[in-house]
Amino acid sequence: MSKKIVILGAGKSSSYLIKYLYNKRKELNISLNVFSDNKPKYINDFNEISFAILDIKDREKLLQILQGTYIVVSLLPPFLHFEIAEICSKNKINMITASYLDDKIKKLEKSFIDNDCFLFMEMGLDPGIDHMSAMKMIDKLNKSNQIIEFESYTGGLVKLDKKNNPWGYKFTWNPMNVILAGSEGAKYLKDGINKSISYNEIFKDLTSINIPKNEYFEGYANRNSLKYKSLYNLNDIKTIKRGTLRHKGFCKTWSLLIDLGLTNNIKTLYNNNEMTFFDFFNYNIKANDLQDLKNILDKVYGIKNNSQVYKNLEWSGFFSNKKISIKEGNFSNFLLSILMDKWTLSKGDVDLIVMTHSFVYKSEKKLKKLISYLRIEGEDNIYTAMSKTVGLPMAVLIEHILKNGIDKKGIQLPFNKEVYNPILKKLKKLGVEFKEMQINI
Repeated sequence: MSKKIVILGAGKSSSYLIKYLYNKRKELNISLNVFSDNKPKYINDFNEISFAILDIKDREKLLQILQGTYIVVSLLPPFLHFEIAEICSKNKINMITASYLDDKIKKLEKSFIDNDCFLFMEMGLDPGIDHMSAMKMIDKLNKSNQIIEFESYTGGLVKLDKKNNPWGYKFTWNPMNVILAGSEGAKYLKDGINKSISYNEIFKDLTSINIPKNEYFEGYANRNSLKYKSLYNLNDIKTIKRGTLRHKGFCKTWSLLIDLGLTNNIKTLYNNNEMTFFDFFNYNIKANDLQDLKNILDKVYGIKNNSQVYKNLEWSGFFSNKKISIKEGNFSNFLLSILMDKWTLSKGDVDLIVMTHSFVYKSEKKLKKLISYLRIEGEDNIYTAMSKTVGLPMAVLIEHILKNGIDKKGIQLPFNKEVYNPILKKLKKLGVEFKEMQINI
């Protein structure tokens, strides 16, 4: 009898996961069931998939569709995971998601163990591949070396084409999460000193990053890196920082939007059908006209007309008289409405995933540096690099479990060799492969 796999959500990160499992359905003897609030067109390519529209708030319907399920994959927004996980733990259903483990979900550990099932979390790109690739290097280096510094950055970008998109960025995952990125601040360790960075400073506290073939990026701190000292078994390390990677010029522009209050997700704004993109950008600057705005940007903010920041703003339409479509919402909603105009992936766009790990370690009393990096390009605006790197780790984990079994119960993260070695090995065969460089310091 085939095992029932349920996928909740069919958004931007779902295509590779669904395609991979669909192509393996006979080999793995699985039935694939996808539920979402809308049906993406690519689902029509897979005529043996069971697809249905689902209102996730309909708990009775949710319980009904989960009956007899072996593994649930949740691609839903993170705030919905607890309810799904609670249902799974009580009904002996295994669950996998790419999202971060939080304190609320941790409380379900006993329920998963008592009911002989598992919850794998942080099994996507970031978190996910970042953990597995880092742990593989850490476990190897720790055998005979002292790791002194570790920094890791991941970015979901588009291929840089300054003429057609000076930001080098479009939405390849949840757009509102992009708007609110960094809003909780960040913590990391630098030269033995704990650093706490506020939201207004995150996009100013940057690290320059480059990888071979002359690609240059900038990185900003992401969330709380301090907890990874223990999670990664790096208790004696002097520097540890995990962050997000962007093309040069992105962060300075985004920092300006924060300083102007345009990412605020609390204050409500009303639109009488007359508000333009310019009006929104100018809301707190209060320039008299466009020329006055340009003068203020120059004199107050140091933004020249030929600067990268100015080009980013102009390309995004912030100086235009185009009308804003939404009537009411937070500043963040209005900003999202404007950016969707240019930041939505089109058919010809190629997205780009870049991940880089940097280690400084002592070997035989000599300091050395090891750099590992991953660079993945998408196929099109459906089978994106983001979808590949978020979806395939979960698909490969399901394949591994079905072929080899699993003795893990309770809540799991991919930090152990028994998990990361086979997953990384299979991902390498699928084109998700890291390259390494060794440098003597």
